[in-house]
Amino acid sequence: MILTVRRIRARILGQWLLTIFDTKIVNADNKPVLLGQEIMDHCAVTALSPTGQAPSYIDAKNFVSALLDKVTGFSKIVNPTSIDQLIESFATSTAISEELRRSFLNYANEARDTFNALTEKTTGAIEMFHNKLEDWYNSNMDRLTGTLKIRYTRKITFAAAVVVCLFLNADTIEISKYLYSNPEARAAVAAQAYKTGADDSIKAYMQQLKQTTAAQADNTTNITLNQLQDSIQAKMESVNKAKAALDQTIPLGWTKAEFLSVKESGWFLFGLAKIIGLAVTIIAIMMGAPFWFDVLNKISNLRGSGAKPVVKK
Repeated sequence: MILTVRRIRARILGQWLLTIFDTKIVNADNKPVLLGQEIMDHCAVTALSPTGQAPSYIDAKNFVSALLDKVTGFSKIVNPTSIDQLIESFATSTAISEELRRSFLNYANEARDTFNALTEKTTGAIEMFHNKLEDWYNSNMDRLTGTLKIRYTRKITFAAAVVVCLFLNADTIEISKYLYSNPEARAAVAAQAYKTGADDSIKAYMQQLKQTTAAQADNTTNITLNQLQDSIQAKMESVNKAKAALDQTIPLGWTKAEFLSVKESGWFLFGLAKIIGLAVTIIAIMMGAPFWFDVLNKISNLRGSGAKPVVKK
């Protein structure tokens, strides 16, 4: 929600476009602008984003369409119909830098050579060139996703994990001790874990988390305040239900008994153990829900692949 409201994805994508496509061209209003800005404002790209701002997500095909339209529009051949004309159009275009021109011409020449070498021509040379540009764009988007995670997502997740762990006193060491000394609670947690791993609805939700695109996130920037409040309220209810279920098996929260135990171990050992326990929980949260669900799913699958183990009393 923080990334969506602050339009962090759009900001990073916009910076990339203006940095890579930094050649100045004259737009339809006879004003000098950067090529990257013109790509942002292209009709194939704008979608729901305001004019002059980058959207949070651009599909590879739409990006290539916008790029070719702008690049060929400032060349000798404005509407190339063959790969040779397209190569000449890129070679004479004034809308891209020399470095990009060399890279794109290499892709175009590779596409032409590959097409000429085919005995059964099931696809065109221009389509091959489009695919190479799409692959180039997607590889850059992967790098931008890494930048988003390093600069923003990890920091926000870390801050949220610290607040949640301190508020709930989610101490991995204390929880482990409790489960070790309470077989009934341990069995209940294990049963719930296996049930969760086999739940198709949760699997679908985790898959949705993995595949959620920035386009979907960008659409949420236009929701009303009431919709946002309803969304937060629904999430809070879900969290409260989850906490209620955990309270039945796992001790969470700060208690007087915990502070009374300080007299036995001393503040130093108590503080050290508490810091380590909370740190382990924070690190676990940083790994993300999809990661832990995959681990849980694999464990439940391994358990279901053989005979049910005999529990000795």
